Amino acid sequence: MTYLTSYPRILASLGVPAAVALLACSAPARAQTYQYPVARPVQWFVDGGASITQGPTGNDFDNGWTFGTGVIIRPDPPGPFALRFDLSYSRSEATSQFLALNQTATGTPIDYGTMQTVSGFVDGVLETPFNPWVHFYATGGVGLGWRRIELTQNGFYCDAFFCAPGFGPNTLVASSDDTRFAWHAGAGVNFMLPRGESWFVEARYERIETPQPTEFIPIRFGFRF
Repeated sequence: MTYLTSYPRILASLGVPAAVALLACSAPARAQTYQYPVARPVQWFVDGGASITQGPTGNDFDNGWTFGTGVIIRPDPPGPFALRFDLSYSRSEATSQFLALNQTATGTPIDYGTMQTVSGFVDGVLETPFNPWVHFYATGGVGLGWRRIELTQNGFYCDAFFCAPGFGPNTLVASSDDTRFAWHAGAGVNFMLPRGESWFVEARYERIETPQPTEFIPIRFGFRF
């Protein structure tokens, strides 16, 4: 009669080293090397958020909103350095204090005002990983900023001699345009996605060198793709 020998008894007869080798060869290969995400060499991005006015700008204009877009170029994708080109728009409403001061100065009723900025920058970005999925980065750059301030009167134009209906819902009373050198510095966090895209949040100090500097802190959330 032929007897079947149990698997544990076979391993015991082979000795410990041979048994280990046999198990290693017979076990399915479960361990796999996982490839962590690497940012793409060229990435476009869109972002938007709040614009927090600072200094004298904060006295004249309330906090507002901002959005932007741009492209990031990485000469060495796994490396820490990148070059970024970005374009952004921001808008804030004038404070009642600013409206009152200009109303007194012009002698014309003013009930609404805005500040709009468009800025374009060339930035350097230095990134360091906290872990494969979360990267911190610092950024800074220079460029040009355009600022426009508009003061309007809602539907009526008045001076010392007469009041008359305006030409639209907001009659322009005064405006100014400036295009000046601008710079910024900031930091952010990049949350990597499996295919190289990422979500990010960034805060930076931005300054346009107008006669009275225009200062604000954009806090933006965005997506890189």
